[in-house]
Amino acid sequence: MKKTIGFLSIVLVLFSGLLAAQNATKTGTAKPKQTTTPKLSDKDILMCDKEWTIVSVEEWAVVTKPPGEKNKNDMLKLTQEGKFEMIMFGNKKTGTWTKSGQYIYFTDEATKTKFSYKVISLEATKLKVDHYSDEDGHSIFEYEVK
Repeated sequence: MKKTIGFLSIVLVLFSGLLAAQNATKTGTAKPKQTTTPKLSDKDILMCDKEWTIVSVEEWAVVTKPPGEKNKNDMLKLTQEGKFEMIMFGNKKTGTWTKSGQYIYFTDEATKTKFSYKVISLEATKLKVDHYSDEDGHSIFEYEVK
């Protein structure tokens, strides 16, 4: 009899603990989820927290340096926290970015549109990327930090 009462007491305590944990989750008193920043390599970090300005655009194997009217104000800024600001083809975009291999994947905050850049080369003050889009065709952008 004592063993049964002891066993029931343990079950009751465990059950009470589970109910309390579920209540904490439902009422919002549970531990908040932490936001994670993207895992970046040293080379990835080299791209971050700088304002990259456009210096040339290559379309259909024709290099325009300095860039033409539609690209003259283009820029790119990436943060280590996974946010970006850019002007591409004269249109401002902001949102989030991630990187996998050579590719930077962007999600525009306003339109939820996804697009990517393939990093061709990266130095401390020079960045060259390849961009393909159904609307804008195939472009290679060369940026520099001024």
